[in-house]
Amino acid sequence: MLGIETSCDDTAAAVLDADGRVLSSVISSQWELNAQWKGIVPALAARAHADNLPHVIKAAMEQSGLESVKQLSAVAVTSGPGLAPCLDVGLRAARQICLDNPDVAFLQINHLELETPRPEFPFVVLLVSGGHCCLVLAKGLGDYELLGNTLDDSIGEAYDKVARMLDITSSGGKGVHGGKLIEDMAARGNDRAFPFTEPMKHRKLGELDDKTKEDLCASFQVVCGGVASNQYLRSRMQSAVEEEGLVAVFPPARYCTDNGVMIAYAGLERYAKGMRCDPEPARYQPRWPLETLQPL
Repeated sequence: MLGIETSCDDTAAAVLDADGRVLSSVISSQWELNAQWKGIVPALAARAHADNLPHVIKAAMEQSGLESVKQLSAVAVTSGPGLAPCLDVGLRAARQICLDNPDVAFLQINHLELETPRPEFPFVVLLVSGGHCCLVLAKGLGDYELLGNTLDDSIGEAYDKVARMLDITSSGGKGVHGGKLIEDMAARGNDRAFPFTEPMKHRKLGELDDKTKEDLCASFQVVCGGVASNQYLRSRMQSAVEEEGLVAVFPPARYCTDNGVMIAYAGLERYAKGMRCDPEPARYQPRWPLETLQPL
């Protein structure tokens, strides 16, 4: 199973065998482009995907030991949610592979559905990312009930915005998301230095030294939590579920950001259930709520 992911600013591809074993995983990120434009510009991100994806797929195939896409059983591709121009690049590539090789099945994947092999159904999912922050009841494959979500920015977006406001997006070096930069600085800061009362929202940042930035990051992190790879969030979640006699399951940190492995694994699950998609009329869905999927 080849998994292709281009929903935002990571160009990713991975190959898994029938048992879900990872044979290869390749990711090309757009750190320099994002730094240059101080954020993600969809049209530029899509152009970078178009340039990078052929090389990423080729590398994933070579690392997997497969000599040709004809040896694949199927191709799974992120078809939403995400940035429309970026989704289009991955969808076109996957569609072409399957049209050129009719024996290779085509599968469209909602990339919110799966991170890694999951616990037994039913279970509750806290999905926190750059674009989403919601609580979902997973009843079965493709069978989800939205319990609640944020009405404004997602937590991941808030992290990135704070990192930009504090001008620390480049201080941690190439290849580090704003959330990770804040987490690293917060580890050196005082989480009680800034109480973040309402008036703090209107206070101008001015010139901040490194120590003040570290304290701000620590205080912000306690207020807002974090995304799934954030150690503070994991610790708080672990404590909360243990108090209720439940078990918390966290995906490995390397699979908390966009990658091809989760797409390929979701493809394996659906392929095993007999799901097949027609590549010719396939379209991407920039907005694709989990609860609109059809149970399998």
